[in-house]
Amino acid sequence: MGEINVSFQIDTDNRENFSSAISFHTFKKQRDAFYDILRIWEENHLVPGWVFQIALGGKIRSMLAMHNDCTNYYHIARLFKSQLLISCMQNRHQDDVVDDESLNFLKALKHVNPEKLTQLSKRFVTPLPSQSQNVGPLFPGMQEFFKDFILHAFNPIFYTHLENCFVHEIMELNDTQFANSEIEDSETMVDDQTQQNFIICLASLRLLAKVLGLLVSLPYRSESNTTKEIIMTQIEIRNKVLPSLNLQTCLQNAIIEGKLSLTIPWIVKYLAMMDIVSLRLPYYKQILELLYYIYHAINQTDLTAPDCLISQQSAVLLKSSLCWLFELSNFPRDFYIVWQKTCKIKELKSLKQMEKFFEKRKNSHSVDCVIPVKSNLDKLDIITDRTMRMCCPRMESTFSVFHGNGTNLNINSNKHITPVTSQLRRLGGTTRAKHLELQLEEAFFHGQPASTRKTVDFVSERVASTCVKHICNTLLTSSREVNLNSFRKILKHKRIEKDSDEQSELSKNYFNEFKALLVSDMNTLANNASRELKDQCEKTIPAICKTRVAASIESLLAEDSLTAVKEMCIKIATRIAMERINQWIQSHIAGDSLFIKDMELEINRFFRNNSPVHSKQEKYHNMDAPNPTTMMDELRGLIWHMLDNNGIGLTISSVLDTLDKLYQSFNQRDDLLPGPQKVLCYLSIDFALFLVAYRTDLFTREVQDKLIKVWLSDNLRNEEDNSPMHRILCSRNIMLLMQAQNDALWPIFGKFLKRLLETKIVDGDNLSDQCVALFRQDWPVPLLKLLSKCLSEAIEGYKANDEATEKVKYLLGWIAETYHEIEFCDDDEL
Repeated sequence: MGEINVSFQIDTDNRENFSSAISFHTFKKQRDAFYDILRIWEENHLVPGWVFQIALGGKIRSMLAMHNDCTNYYHIARLFKSQLLISCMQNRHQDDVVDDESLNFLKALKHVNPEKLTQLSKRFVTPLPSQSQNVGPLFPGMQEFFKDFILHAFNPIFYTHLENCFVHEIMELNDTQFANSEIEDSETMVDDQTQQNFIICLASLRLLAKVLGLLVSLPYRSESNTTKEIIMTQIEIRNKVLPSLNLQTCLQNAIIEGKLSLTIPWIVKYLAMMDIVSLRLPYYKQILELLYYIYHAINQTDLTAPDCLISQQSAVLLKSSLCWLFELSNFPRDFYIVWQKTCKIKELKSLKQMEKFFEKRKNSHSVDCVIPVKSNLDKLDIITDRTMRMCCPRMESTFSVFHGNGTNLNINSNKHITPVTSQLRRLGGTTRAKHLELQLEEAFFHGQPASTRKTVDFVSERVASTCVKHICNTLLTSSREVNLNSFRKILKHKRIEKDSDEQSELSKNYFNEFKALLVSDMNTLANNASRELKDQCEKTIPAICKTRVAASIESLLAEDSLTAVKEMCIKIATRIAMERINQWIQSHIAGDSLFIKDMELEINRFFRNNSPVHSKQEKYHNMDAPNPTTMMDELRGLIWHMLDNNGIGLTISSVLDTLDKLYQSFNQRDDLLPGPQKVLCYLSIDFALFLVAYRTDLFTREVQDKLIKVWLSDNLRNEEDNSPMHRILCSRNIMLLMQAQNDALWPIFGKFLKRLLETKIVDGDNLSDQCVALFRQDWPVPLLKLLSKCLSEAIEGYKANDEATEKVKYLLGWIAETYHEIEFCDDDEL
């Protein structure tokens, strides 16, 4: 198999780390014996009739007993742990290497038949269907050797040191920090390297936790069925014994620090190895209860809320992991009912409540304790489909979690096929050389202090971020400006041509027709700008990167570092930094989308200032019309008046006067900018909702006519794609109407929605999407019945003009009926 052995570490394996010369030399013999045992297992474990205990049991016990010194046991345990991670983790990732020629061939397949390629990829990742009972953790491949080594060592001293070593490594890995990328657009995005590091860290944690669980539960394993009397006796004897790994603190810290997606998967793996008695002990019972609270809180959390503490991918990962644990045969299911009642009493119904609860408890236990800054790992887009397959191998085969937009689980009925090795997997010469180069880099770091690797990683990450910011602030800015200047000239030229051809009455499709004429020019400009920018980056960035890396390495490495070591560190850091930079360029610049987006915005700007509508229907500027700021203040004042005093003193004439002035602001102010215009539109919708809620008597047909007239203004109709009307039935507005506690307002609001549908201010398809979105949250049953009345009024007598509109009408009718009939289960029910 050619397993990689643990390299000699200068910091921990030298003579100074042993109590005596005899201890040092004996450990070298023990190390050789350990690898001899591993070699024998590799060569013979698949031979029929070969038995581990007979062949290697005596060798293992002799090797461990060579020198009964705690230092030797510690080093053997550390060697065992390091070799476990190398054999079971590092070699797994070497199988992922694909040469450039094969990669280009696979990419070319996308253009042959994209639909068939998508189906084929789904069949590769679709897990095999299984109807069998949920099974516990297994030890496949190389893990079997380390499991049998522990089972046949029969050395309690070695077990103790191995347990200490595993606990230390788990706590170190669990404290690993993963931050969002500074070179990505979104605050939650991470680069590929961070995702890869997270997968390696999580897989290492799960592996170590599984082996530690085996080690801890070893004295309590029983091959026969355990009776109720035996369980009670064992609980009475063991209920005061605390484990070496403080799971409760790990879980509470994970809630406070926002890193449940890192902590829960390995805790689940650890608990799965426990015997049936251990999980009923008071200590572990508290852990299981807390896990149930977390599962319940995730189910109650609105994952679409902007202030949600967890991403949708993380929620799926946690729920899948916890469901797997809850279905194991050794899990005490009889605790469920008690936990549900306790959960309701403690009001731990969401992750926010849990975070506040445990943060308060942590502060109360220690006045001087320092709570670490939240890393918000759970909010990052760091969970990939590979992470899901690794942590949740038994996920239902009908679900494909990360296909589509990620908000829903899409049903997938693809049959699984097992991929086999083809000629594509044979690495070419270039790829072999690159692979060998990476192995040499690993060997170089093994011969250096651990701080050297950390320094190289830190420098490469910071220099890459600096270079990307240089591209954004300097090269990209100038390229975008040059591209826009060229596009503005084309805009003016095309405008003159089109206006000379079109002398008829202008239609609503003028904008789309004009934009269609520019598609070819936009693509050409974007391609040229992208290519020129990439050329500029290739010329200037490598030199900047190398200069900054060299200066940083020189400053951060130890003064006594050899020149050859510094030069090698500079080369490695430069390579890693350039890979990060090229990855960013490939994802943000190579696709041309950035320049096309700029040009689309420029078209909108051009039409606002030079629209043919303006040239033929001059929009005059009325100095007497209220300015946008005045109207904002007036609308806010009226809304606050209704909120504080229920609108007492408000008259129909004052409402109509306000709406008339609002119409003038929209149509007679030539200085109305897009920002204030959108704010006024939002405020006008809120004003209408508050009238419905608090002064239904003033929401007359005349007032509705004025509102519709305002919303039909040309300025607002041009912004239909991003209209606030798309959120008129959002959860925030439903809560607003609910606070009035006036059941009579819902039919009135429904009739108003009908008028908005008839005037096409609200699109029926979009309204149905808003109604479906309300299903994602739990609402009181009385409110759902009121919503049913509201929608029934909205679609009553609504005439559909085509088949698509008719389908939307029937969908809205079905939603109204569902709102009327739906009943939510009590929290007390399982």
